[in-house]
Amino acid sequence: MIDHILGRPNPSWKRAQVFLVLIFWTWRIIKAKEGPPRILWLPRLNRRLQRFTPWQLVLSTLTAVYALRNLDKIFGLDAPEPLRNLYTPDYFRATWIVTGLDAGFATAMTIRPKWFRDICSLLFAVYYITFPSAADEKLRRFRAVPTVEVLRATWNKTTHPFIRFIQHIPKMSIRRKILLPRPKGSSYDRPVTAYLYFAPPEAQLKEAAELILDFPGGGFVAMSPEHHEERLRFWAVNSGRPVLSIDYGKAPEYPYPFAIDEVFDVYRLLVESAGRIIGMSGNNLSVIVTGDSAGGTLAVNLVIKILELKDGITKNRGLEILPMPTGVVLAYAALDFNFVSWMSADHLRILRAEQSSNNIPGMREFAEQKDHLHHVSPLSMVPDRRPKKRVKRRSSWKEKLRGFASGGEESTRPPAPKIFRTNTDDGILADAESDEDFEGYKEEDKPIEARVKYKYDTFKPSGSMLRTHSALERKQEEMAVALKEADTKAIQAFGGKGKRAEPIGTRLTMSSRVGYFQDRIISPSMMRAMAILYIGPHRNPDFATDYHISPILTPEYLLAQFPPLMIQCGEKDPFVDDNVIFAGRVREAKRARKIELELALSGKSARFGEDLKLEHIDIHSVKGVTSVEEMKRERDKLTSESEYDWVQLVLLADWSHGYLQMPTLLPRAKAVIDDLAEWIDKTFNKYREMPRANGLTPGDGIVSEAEASDSAITFVSKRRESSGSDSPAKKSSTTSSGIGTPKVESSRIAGHTITELELVRRRRLQDSHLFD
Repeated sequence: MIDHILGRPNPSWKRAQVFLVLIFWTWRIIKAKEGPPRILWLPRLNRRLQRFTPWQLVLSTLTAVYALRNLDKIFGLDAPEPLRNLYTPDYFRATWIVTGLDAGFATAMTIRPKWFRDICSLLFAVYYITFPSAADEKLRRFRAVPTVEVLRATWNKTTHPFIRFIQHIPKMSIRRKILLPRPKGSSYDRPVTAYLYFAPPEAQLKEAAELILDFPGGGFVAMSPEHHEERLRFWAVNSGRPVLSIDYGKAPEYPYPFAIDEVFDVYRLLVESAGRIIGMSGNNLSVIVTGDSAGGTLAVNLVIKILELKDGITKNRGLEILPMPTGVVLAYAALDFNFVSWMSADHLRILRAEQSSNNIPGMREFAEQKDHLHHVSPLSMVPDRRPKKRVKRRSSWKEKLRGFASGGEESTRPPAPKIFRTNTDDGILADAESDEDFEGYKEEDKPIEARVKYKYDTFKPSGSMLRTHSALERKQEEMAVALKEADTKAIQAFGGKGKRAEPIGTRLTMSSRVGYFQDRIISPSMMRAMAILYIGPHRNPDFATDYHISPILTPEYLLAQFPPLMIQCGEKDPFVDDNVIFAGRVREAKRARKIELELALSGKSARFGEDLKLEHIDIHSVKGVTSVEEMKRERDKLTSESEYDWVQLVLLADWSHGYLQMPTLLPRAKAVIDDLAEWIDKTFNKYREMPRANGLTPGDGIVSEAEASDSAITFVSKRRESSGSDSPAKKSSTTSSGIGTPKVESSRIAGHTITELELVRRRRLQDSHLFD
């Protein structure tokens, strides 16, 4: 209450208030030997209570306090629970444990030494698991202005000795931390840290030719492969193949595009050595790339960079082409950084102009709020309290008492009001740099920009560039418009006669990041903080066009060349829109690519009706091909495949983010991990004889056994039961039908199939579901 009276909410004042209350009532208990003060009915009440035992009095007091604190619940006046029907019961139970652990680890993160912090983290976690409302409130405050230390303390908890003890981690014949050198021609010299997992006997690694290359998630700022070991070990056991997980450079020390370039260097090194660099056979290497959350963003960027190299969009010294991965697995990937809260370039330009005009009082202080990297937390809107160098001298007992009550702050006196003066400098917005020396500061006390270790010499573009609209691109845009019109007509026809079609795409349709802003795993403030940390001080990207920052914006001619995709996400994940839209864009791009190749090879122009001879086909009119034979191969491949071969999208009903790290808390997550391992196994088996010459994509010349099917989303029912792990031998015997065969009975996904229309209908009804 004291801090509210002073108008300065402060943890130090709260601490002082607690000590004052304890001291006052302790004094009253010791001094009041004759009873309570003679006020009103207190003496009479004291005489009546003397007939009760001390145990009864204590228990009655605690019961009364509990009843008073829950008076609103007794009379039914408490607020409704917005998350009551949002998740399945088992997923909510898992998030309850995770929230308690996060609150406990965040509370104890400043305790030293480490062994004592580990003990306190566990004790605090037990308390917050017992009192989940207190855990929600504690974590809400930490996440309101998250620091790098808060993010890392809460997300890196899976390496705690006790948590590792209770996890079910399969044994490996090889579990090895290795350092990989950079390939020749790389602009970086920092070695890459990786973790290798292999379940079969170690001698069989020399015969392996298929590799699972994993990029673990962690919001670009935290978590290494060690924090994902359950999933990685399960994949190594279920598939029988080596799993290589990359501990890429994390922000803010290594901002964008360091991690993207790092995973590209790793893939290039593996391909050039054919896997011998990690002890594999070195013959016909086949790689499936996987990534969850932030790792999924890196996996998509890896494919984009390979395609840009193939198409000549980017140049890499000593490298002309790299083969595509056999497949890509994405789990709840973050594919769009274009948050509504981002300021446009025009708005920033106006702010700089206003700041330099010297006629607006207080503009400097306002501009300092926009310099996110100048604070300890990227979302902080107030100046940080800088620690001062302490001079060793004897302190008086008054200073010790003041410091004990105020939590170590210099003074409890409220600061004087700021006097706004006219600003005379040129501006210090988000891309400005500070010359302040932070030598001697603790790492957690430094602002974000002072923690950056890798700095770029020049402001080079990230690889995405503005492109002029050629005739082919205009034709592609026209076909895309026609395709959308056809889809709209199909959707309207779906409603049937006399039925009202669901209004899709109206302004009232909220994005998943807005609709699920109360998610218990990842909050909007955390997403914004991670984006600021990841982009760092060296880039000022255009969020409307830069597809390296937001892969959801990848051009269609690049998406059309993507390898087979398995995309998996929770239905209530804040990133579910990213995954659904990306899957849809890949399907549309491949449809348009097939039409484009058919038109180019048919010798006719659908627009002008001209007949062309085969030898007069302009191969330069189709991006990404270098010969007519290559056009034919790509056309035949797209024609022989169905959309199920191109991309599979699996939405898990009433689940949200991070379930791949919860197999201990969420038993059904183990079955989901097994399903991904099964898809990887089937993909390897289907494309085992993948051509490697001329940068061909996986599956060239291979005819799928699947019939053409409508685009659909596999929607996993909440009643699905875990079936456990199958052995690699048993799995290999069930993959003869090929990955293109959408047979539900051959898969452990015991769900049903819904269209995008059904998904949007469910989303539009979510508000009514919350308050049933």
